[in-house]
Amino acid sequence: MWQNLDYVSERRADTVMVLSGDHIYKMDYRPLLAYHQEKEADVTIAVMNVPVEETHRFGILTVNRQGRVVEFTEKPKERDKGTLANMGIYAFRAGVLHECLPRYAQQYSDLDFGHHVIPTMIAEGYRLYAYRFDGYWVDVGTIQAYWETSMALLDPDSPLQLYDRAWVVHTRSYERPPAKLGPQARVARSMICNGCIVRGRVERSVLGPGVYVSPGAVVRESVVMNDTWVGPGAVLDRVIVDKQVVVGAGVQLGCGNDVGVPNTTYGDHLRTGITVVGKAAHIPPNIRIGRNVVVHPHVDEEDFVSYGDEVPSGETI
Repeated sequence: MWQNLDYVSERRADTVMVLSGDHIYKMDYRPLLAYHQEKEADVTIAVMNVPVEETHRFGILTVNRQGRVVEFTEKPKERDKGTLANMGIYAFRAGVLHECLPRYAQQYSDLDFGHHVIPTMIAEGYRLYAYRFDGYWVDVGTIQAYWETSMALLDPDSPLQLYDRAWVVHTRSYERPPAKLGPQARVARSMICNGCIVRGRVERSVLGPGVYVSPGAVVRESVVMNDTWVGPGAVLDRVIVDKQVVVGAGVQLGCGNDVGVPNTTYGDHLRTGITVVGKAAHIPPNIRIGRNVVVHPHVDEEDFVSYGDEVPSGETI
């Protein structure tokens, strides 16, 4: 924001919305802006209640009866700060940004809204207010949250709907031809993007543009990104596969019952049974890969040789 203050000046904006890019939500910003004007706020912060056991993942606000923010704690270790979580959605009075950001940038080399800007503004007496939101919102800062949100896209009863006629989400890709399903293809409760060719089975999964699913292959409860090739007879179960990956014939990716075995390298992030494959990795044919496995980007078939025909759950390649 500090680096783009000139852009704000050129636009002659009186109010600036600042939005985080790693959150999934539906919000009409107009009520928030009306609240911001009503309170004559310098900053209005969108907040929502989160479970107390999740408060350590968020900035937590304490407000008075009028909704004014009196304290802000970034990712508190203690659970006594309340449950009003910062959603990373701000309405700033433009003049306040011009007053504060250049000054704060001189004080903090790693200037951050949660750690520096918001707490310092409270200490200096600026008017910060909390706007409560009770709609759908997810911070997709973890692999589990990303997977769950992707699966929510496929649930007809989920509040996260791409096909709500009252709130149209435009997703058409002009660079790709329509998806094609072969005569033996079976697709259930899935999202298939343009350019995909499906000749196997896809169940409760999201396929990005250009994914190829070979005959006899099964993709189940997975997210498979652009231009990945899934070989004949391969089975993908609860995995997240990045772009341009090659999954060899007969591979079993995400197999076994060792869901609770955490990844030995990234145990804090991978402990719920999801296996992750990085961009442009090549997985050799007929290998079994367990749960909570990380396959790094650009890994080649030779990198699997030491494992023989099976990669145990929790491994990192």
